[in-house]
Amino acid sequence: MFYPLASTTWDDAECRALQRVIVSGRHTMGPEVAAFETAFAARVGSQHAVMASSGSAANLLALAAAFWHPDLDWRAGDEVIVPAVSWSTSYFPVTQTGLKLRFVDVEASTLNIDPDLACAAITPRTRAILAVNLLGNPARLDRLRAICDRHDLLLIEDNCESMGASLDGRAAGAWGDLGTFSSFFS
Repeated sequence: MFYPLASTTWDDAECRALQRVIVSGRHTMGPEVAAFETAFAARVGSQHAVMASSGSAANLLALAAAFWHPDLDWRAGDEVIVPAVSWSTSYFPVTQTGLKLRFVDVEASTLNIDPDLACAAITPRTRAILAVNLLGNPARLDRLRAICDRHDLLLIEDNCESMGASLDGRAAGAWGDLGTFSSFFS
């Protein structure tokens, strides 16, 4: 049996939308992107959405926005708690901004970051917890949100593998101070 790694899923309406963008010459930051950002933010229950070229780029934008935000005062060497199971595109943006990865183990039942271990790993240099909602399965975002609130940390969600997932009726990716998404087929 043959299963293609990727195949097109675009229908005629999507092909026409692509053609409109191509003909307009506004491949980025045009009215179609602005409309998508507004609709996407409303769909996931977020105040804002910014379109990026990929989930990898979105992760870098999220970490860079936090690192260089003037009110957060993050410094090179500060720590971000991350799950031991993820993908390089969750980790690289941490180190690209000069921050340090602080790995904690995952729950065997979900493969997502263990909130108890994340809480125990907090040090005076910790600035954020980066939760990765793995394989369509949200982390225990309610617990992570409470931990971050209690310790004045940012909760950043890499939701690139879990678009459409939710926890307690709230979209995964919208529990954090920053959330990233991807429309890549995986």
